[in-house]
Amino acid sequence: MGIPWWLVGGVGALALGGVLWSEGQMPGGSVGHSAAPRCEVPITLHLEAVDARFRLERDAVQAALDAAVTMWDGQTPDELFRQRDGEGMPVRLVFDQRQAGAETRDRAREELDRLKARIAEHEERLDHRHAALAADSAGYQRRLEDYQARQREYEQAVAAWNAGRMEHSARNRERLEQQRRALDSARDDLDQRRRTLERRRDELNREIRALETEIDAFNDQVAELNREVSATGAFDMAVYEQQGARRSITVFKASDVDELRLTLAHELGHALGIDHVADPAAVMHAVLGEENAGRSELSETDRRALAEACEVDLAP
Repeated sequence: MGIPWWLVGGVGALALGGVLWSEGQMPGGSVGHSAAPRCEVPITLHLEAVDARFRLERDAVQAALDAAVTMWDGQTPDELFRQRDGEGMPVRLVFDQRQAGAETRDRAREELDRLKARIAEHEERLDHRHAALAADSAGYQRRLEDYQARQREYEQAVAAWNAGRMEHSARNRERLEQQRRALDSARDDLDQRRRTLERRRDELNREIRALETEIDAFNDQVAELNREVSATGAFDMAVYEQQGARRSITVFKASDVDELRLTLAHELGHALGIDHVADPAAVMHAVLGEENAGRSELSETDRRALAEACEVDLAP
């Protein structure tokens, strides 16, 4: 008995584009990015306003700002920043369509992550059932081959009886009858096993087809989210602004505390007079992408940019 199988393929990947620090690409953003015209340290700053719609506690935002400051201050014995309540450069989180859109996309990603996990669990269960069915099918095949060998042996014995090559004794007749009854019982058992295996096969294939439909729907949702991300394009996650002695940092988008820390560190770099750098692994690169997301410290490119902009000695 041959039992066909459908092999389930992998689900689609969330090929989501990176978010950009590149300024000025969405309405409401600044016209081009700006860095301080020169490095004047120490820079006094304070956390001013945190829009509650960011769903980030003020203490968490302050901790992210502290960590961003430390990323720079830890690079040199010189004091680069000092925080004083209500004094100096304000740092604020302003909620608008950038954060609103990001939160909508984040919720969509979270839902897709849950769907992908559910699909993976379903696929694993089907794999186990496939393996069990394959093992039982192999066992059935062995029983069938044994039955066929016994059937041939019985037929040869009957042929010998009919040809007179076997003594027509009551003992031999009874032995042939026992063989026939045993074969009939084995055949009935095999028929039952075959029907059971076919039912299990059909049920498994129906579930696999249902899973394939679920995977197709998942991939369609991934594609739609990717289209939305692509259509969003680059925008200001944050902006450093300076007019004379007045300067400020405004954050428009922060999905979590770690992203906020990196965004603040990037804008603090602008406050130090550091422009964007070409190194994609650097905090001061224009794009927040796979190579610099989650950095816990500055790259060597960032350090060299700091030394050049502020003419400070770097810590080893």
